[in-house]
Amino acid sequence: MIHFENYVRPESFEEAYELNRSFRNVIAGGMMWLHLSDANYDTCIDLCDLGLDKIEEEEDCFRIGAMVSLSDVENNEAMKECFGSAFKDALKHIVGVQFRNGATIGGSICAKLGFSDIITMLLPLECRLIFHKQGEISLEEFLSQKNQRDILKYVLIPKKKVKIAFESVRMTYTDLPVLNVCGVKKEDGFHFAVGARPNIAVLAKEDETVSFGSNQRGSKEYREHLYEVLKKRIKDALEED
Repeated sequence: MIHFENYVRPESFEEAYELNRSFRNVIAGGMMWLHLSDANYDTCIDLCDLGLDKIEEEEDCFRIGAMVSLSDVENNEAMKECFGSAFKDALKHIVGVQFRNGATIGGSICAKLGFSDIITMLLPLECRLIFHKQGEISLEEFLSQKNQRDILKYVLIPKKKVKIAFESVRMTYTDLPVLNVCGVKKEDGFHFAVGARPNIAVLAKEDETVSFGSNQRGSKEYREHLYEVLKKRIKDALEED
């Protein structure tokens, strides 16, 4: 069971940042995966008072606060109008409704989990992140960085006219994915994000090679085969649209 000595709700981003600089402290997020650990921390940092729980539609993007739940992203009507059922398809398998009501988009991104469906979904959309100190960077750049101990404030999803589809393979409906793939159709062809390889998601064009590995959920060879199957499903779906 995870254990904290202190619980703090910062009143400013600077306060949260200073607290988070210590490796003995941790940002709580939605506490959906974190509470499964056996770690001991000095301070639990709760960002709930910093106004990061809204999805705002701007002229050129959706601005999503880091404390917005996955359920809110899944069911946002404006995002459905822009991206169709893609976010619903990507998030509906994540454990269950109660879990998605608590899990946050910020926590899901910052954890950099290899099996993350939301990271795979966001990568081909050229999503950008706004941090307190580092400022604005791309999601792809963030995934390649070492832990900066920074505070994620917002996720920016461009409102571009792209055709997008998400596919995954699971042993059961709410299980972790064996493989997940998100594809978009652009002027220069199809682009894919491939996650649960079992490593963190990467971007690749249709003819580019993606590396895979083996774990208890599937072998390298099985994932290579699944990738070709899911790529074809996504291409067929996008060409029909």
